[in-house]
Amino acid sequence: MIKGRDSMTKIDSQKRARRIFEKLGDTADSLIIANGTEPHVDASFFYVTGYTYGLFEGSYLIAERDGNISLVTSLLEEPIARTFDNGIEVFAEGDRDRMIAKLQSLAGKLSKKPIALNSAELTYSSFLRIKSVFKGSKLVDGAESFEAARMIKDEDEIALIQKACTIASDIYKTIPSMLNEGTTESAVAAKMAFEMQNAGANSIGFDSIVAFGKNSAEPHYSPQGDKLRKGQFVLCDYGARYKRYNSDITRTLVYGKASKKQKEMYEIIQRALELGTELCTPENTGEFVHSKVADWIDSTDYRGRFIHSLGHSLGLSVHDGPGLSIRYKKKLEPGMVLTVEPGIYVPNFGGVRIEDDVLITKGKPKVLTRAIRELIEV
Repeated sequence: MIKGRDSMTKIDSQKRARRIFEKLGDTADSLIIANGTEPHVDASFFYVTGYTYGLFEGSYLIAERDGNISLVTSLLEEPIARTFDNGIEVFAEGDRDRMIAKLQSLAGKLSKKPIALNSAELTYSSFLRIKSVFKGSKLVDGAESFEAARMIKDEDEIALIQKACTIASDIYKTIPSMLNEGTTESAVAAKMAFEMQNAGANSIGFDSIVAFGKNSAEPHYSPQGDKLRKGQFVLCDYGARYKRYNSDITRTLVYGKASKKQKEMYEIIQRALELGTELCTPENTGEFVHSKVADWIDSTDYRGRFIHSLGHSLGLSVHDGPGLSIRYKKKLEPGMVLTVEPGIYVPNFGGVRIEDDVLITKGKPKVLTRAIRELIEV
């Protein structure tokens, strides 16, 4: 279990590596995860190691099917690596050339055996370096296996996501007080970031979306200098990052008294959220859940106004894998954490999106985000 920052932190890295090998089947006997330079660091590196901080730029992690795991890293990151009790053998070197030399010394026992790489998060320069060091090995693409393993969260991961969700949920209570005539979207986003970190988040999970009025009809809007006026929607899509794990929540308010149309849109999405959440059970596929919610929205006067997937996997990355979409035809599994985020978007008028983070269990889904879902008129 994860302990406090000041004590040795224990992570079962071998168990996490085994999950990847289970997904790989007999295609590889070992795996290598290479970190590039920020922002090109591999979340799977932190999944296996359990390191909750540090960059580990240019580091290499080698895991073998028999349970041996080795880390080649820099002296810069060595103190962090040795803080964690994860059963990983740490080799720390003073410069890049010595790191590559150590990597080459480890390559011998893996020669002529297939090695899995995570192509989805591997830079081309790192690939070329691995290829030159492991000349006698067959390199195979294991990206889908890395993704599939990470989609099922263990107890430690769920606890960290829950903490991130609690922080994000709690700061929603402060958002109405941030809304005043003439305040800007950017100002509200900045205040939200402060409140999350002040409440214990290590950082924001992603660039927050704060959209006033007609801007809320753009699902991936970025906050600008637009000023708040009475009668406008205020859509806030944000998340907290806690020890590398993320939350992702959206709430939509109205500044002033909501119009009949605004209330109608909100009530439809509120029901869509309830329906989508109820359907997040192991007997359903991601495609099924998305389609049922999309059909519900299309049965209203807002047909065609739900223009994105219902949700995605959440974890070390905000988009941690597939989820509730027409492309995910597999059944949901206990341990998955997914967003459920239906929305209606009317150009030149505005949009409503409500989003929760949901844990799939053997029975009913567990909602991890607890901010109120009723429409708030500020």
